[in-house]
Amino acid sequence: MKNPIQRRSPEDLSQVEIREQWQITYWTQELRTTQERLTRAIRERGPQTEQVRDWLEQNPPPRRPTQSLNGIKG
Repeated sequence: MKNPIQRRSPEDLSQVEIREQWQITYWTQELRTTQERLTRAIRERGPQTEQVRDWLEQNPPPRRPTQSLNGIKG
């Protein structure tokens, strides 16, 4: 019997396919990114997993400015 909690994974891990919601969920979790960044990486580099990984590494998400505590700038 199949474990219902087990995460579904693609048969071909060399290509990032995001046609179905489970694929989007798999790849965003696997690559630790957002759907927007994943889509942009595929658009700019193609669906090959290594090229998508490279784009994500070379284009990190913008950092949020840190807030100062009690008016002290850090």
